[in-house]
Amino acid sequence: MIFGFNTDLRVGNAVYHVQTEDRGDVNPVIDTTIYSKGRILHRRVSSYKEFRESPDFSPTALRQRLEEQHRSVIDELRGSALVLDAPQAAPAPAPEFAAAPPPAPAGIQVQLLNPGSWLAAGTATLKLEVKSNGKGEAVSEATIQVTVTAAQGPVDFAARTDSDGHAELAFPLPRMGPGGTDLVIRAKSPAGEDEIRYSLKPKSRSV
Repeated sequence: MIFGFNTDLRVGNAVYHVQTEDRGDVNPVIDTTIYSKGRILHRRVSSYKEFRESPDFSPTALRQRLEEQHRSVIDELRGSALVLDAPQAAPAPAPEFAAAPPPAPAGIQVQLLNPGSWLAAGTATLKLEVKSNGKGEAVSEATIQVTVTAAQGPVDFAARTDSDGHAELAFPLPRMGPGGTDLVIRAKSPAGEDEIRYSLKPKSRSV
């Protein structure tokens, strides 16, 4: 099974779609692309040709590399560490004596702490952390909802974060449909909401 990962991410007023894919045996690279409104803003491609030929290679190890690159790009995007190919509109001049707008909510972010090992032997074990944007403080009592789109329809699981902002869920992964499975992790608290999304795709069979 080859995994592809898709995450919709809001940074400020902008919404980005981050997609990471394994290009397969013919072109052994891990390809991560950032989109906004259908336009490609950033692309990161890393080859694993030498790794594939090493004794350490396995489907599990490749999946871990795929998830690590996907998470790394998301973290850099959240932290404004990426230079995106997007035109920046000049801000409109503020009217004289205009009152300053009220500060926007700080917001929260949810993170999967075990991206390389959350799926094993058909069981999903999600170790999650919710923290505030900016200061990075733990967010306790945040509501976690995990939705898995399976062959028989969506299946939901729920949890709450503890005083350290952590939550853990474990459940058998429902049977995958012919088009794959979407795993959506949502966190919600009075400080804001955040969501990460993974797409699990069946491995295409060669004819």
